Amino acid sequence: MTEPEIYDSAPSQPDDDFWLQQGRKMVQDSLPAIRNAAAHLITGIWALEGIYLGILSFGRKTTDATPVAMKMLLIVPLLLWIVALFGSVEVMKTRRLQINLHSPDDIATQNAMVLTEKQRLLNWTVTIFAVGVFLAFGLVLFYLQG
Repeated sequence: MTEPEIYDSAPSQPDDDFWLQQGRKMVQDSLPAIRNAAAHLITGIWALEGIYLGILSFGRKTTDATPVAMKMLLIVPLLLWIVALFGSVEVMKTRRLQINLHSPDDIATQNAMVLTEKQRLLNWTVTIFAVGVFLAFGLVLFYLQG
């Protein structure tokens, strides 16, 4: 049996252990942080939907003379926020993974894959939410003026 080859490495720096510990903490906290952000986004969506509907309810009333296109346009931010709500729930949702618990490489790969997927979905959800916010802001200003 041959001895494993040991390679020379750069000498350790005094704070290397600290940074290794910080890296482990970042990996450990990353998935809960993404889920926490999604939970906060859900709360924000519900609050903004309530405010938006309140503004529409107590603002200028739509009448039969209000064009149908305007009435439909006022619904678009709500639809965008519903899509963002579903995206946030999808970020928070767990799914069953097939992980080999005896393989650090498999665990690291699966973890990176899940984090990448959830972060991408969260970014997409925040974008949809923001588009709805800007659209709602413009529509409220236009709606209340006329």
